[in-house]
Amino acid sequence: MKVTNFKNFQINKKSNNIILFILISFSVYTALIVGETWDESYEILRGKVTIEYLFSLGQIDNYISDRERNSNLYYSILYFLTNVFPNKYQIESSHLINLFFSISAIFGLGKICRELFNKQVGNIAFFLLFIFPIFFGHMAFNSKNTILAFSHVWIFYLILKYLKNQNDKDKSSKYILLIGILTSLATGIQFVFIGSLIPIVIFCFLEIFIYKKIINNIFSVKKLLIDLIKCFIIFYSLLILFWIDVHPNIISLPYTIISNMFSDDFWVGWSYNLINGNYYESSNVSKLYILVNLIYKSPEFILLLYLIFFYFMFTSKEFFKKNFSFFNYKLSLIILFLIFANLLPFFLNFPIYDGMRLFLWIIPYFCIIPALAIFYLLENFKNIKAKISLFISFSLFIYFLYNFFSITPYQYTYLNVFNGNKEKRYQKFENDYWGASIEELVKKSHFNENELIKLSTCGVNPKLAKKYLKKNGYINFVFVDAEKSDYLIMTNRTIFSENKISNCFDVYKGVDIFKVQRDKVSLSVIRKKI
Repeated sequence: MKVTNFKNFQINKKSNNIILFILISFSVYTALIVGETWDESYEILRGKVTIEYLFSLGQIDNYISDRERNSNLYYSILYFLTNVFPNKYQIESSHLINLFFSISAIFGLGKICRELFNKQVGNIAFFLLFIFPIFFGHMAFNSKNTILAFSHVWIFYLILKYLKNQNDKDKSSKYILLIGILTSLATGIQFVFIGSLIPIVIFCFLEIFIYKKIINNIFSVKKLLIDLIKCFIIFYSLLILFWIDVHPNIISLPYTIISNMFSDDFWVGWSYNLINGNYYESSNVSKLYILVNLIYKSPEFILLLYLIFFYFMFTSKEFFKKNFSFFNYKLSLIILFLIFANLLPFFLNFPIYDGMRLFLWIIPYFCIIPALAIFYLLENFKNIKAKISLFISFSLFIYFLYNFFSITPYQYTYLNVFNGNKEKRYQKFENDYWGASIEELVKKSHFNENELIKLSTCGVNPKLAKKYLKKNGYINFVFVDAEKSDYLIMTNRTIFSENKISNCFDVYKGVDIFKVQRDKVSLSVIRKKI
């Protein structure tokens, strides 16, 4: 049996497989029980329209709002694959397909860490990312940002492999093909994804023109340029093929639409934001947006591992240099990724909202340094400082696991202990901004069907609320304006009311007659007005 030795620990392959089976099984379970979110059906419909257009050679029978903003490669794949399942399970099958890509991103991170460091660090990073609540909570129903994370991780890994195997024609051609496909897949969802590749471009520049070209003289710049042209052709061809609204003019229309996205008149997403108790317009958020979200939404043991790592990195430099070649260079690369992400709000003229959702691609890299810290602690377990650090970290890890499982299946709403009073955490950050808990909320309700139920929504997609009401047997209801309603279905979404930004829970007063709570935090409520 193959065994990985940490001085006082032995983790065999069978144990790894058991842990992997448990993690995947739990993720599948949450994928199947979590409700439909705000715009899942809309994204699948976009894929349907695109597929029908392509197969009909140019016929569009129905218009979908804002469809022209994006290429629909992934949504087309999603729609095509969901049709393998019975139509009544479309949402559940969509969750499983998204989950497959999300788990693939986690495997990709493991491979990156094995390339840069070693197999043990890769396995630890794999585990940390799998249970990272911001990432885990989005894996099944987020068909946007998880795909960006998947593409980003695998593009980086494939580039690492390309740099090692450029002279192998078959391998390098395969890497170029896959990089082109992945770049098109992610850019079709979010055009600013191209900007997130800047740290990888910097890394490539260093690798090619310093470590390979100048020092070793074993890298062909000419072949690189040819491969870049091939990659661009693959990327642009796929992007345009599934971006059906630019087909009338594939040269000028893409440029026009992308340019409009950065104009003052363009708007996408939610208009307001709640960050650590402070309200902002999404176009003018705090410049520390990402850092603040990471501090308050990361598990406590992860934050501690960052402190532990930098302490031992300076006090035990030789350990890291001995175990990892070019360690300082590789560490600088990881830090570059994190710094670059945190600098984006300073330069990005684009609305930012929904917590870390738009920056989900950075979470895999955020898990690497804690993985290195755990590797150090296990390898140096006889050291009393390492032993104490590991014990404290493990204690916090157990505390985290309890909280992690207690908020199932809404892990993306996780907030750590630094957020203070749990009952007041709805005033710190928006929690169920996806509206994933509405199905559970409606199931808990028991209205008097003999009376007409006058409802309105706040922070909730009214179409979803109607769908779940009908699914649970309610027929005698009507949706009206909030002023005319008797009940409100709400999450703590940010809204503009009485000349200030607030949230639904604080704006509409009343008595919560039904609610979905996790760890004492209210995610959604049906409130009777008073």
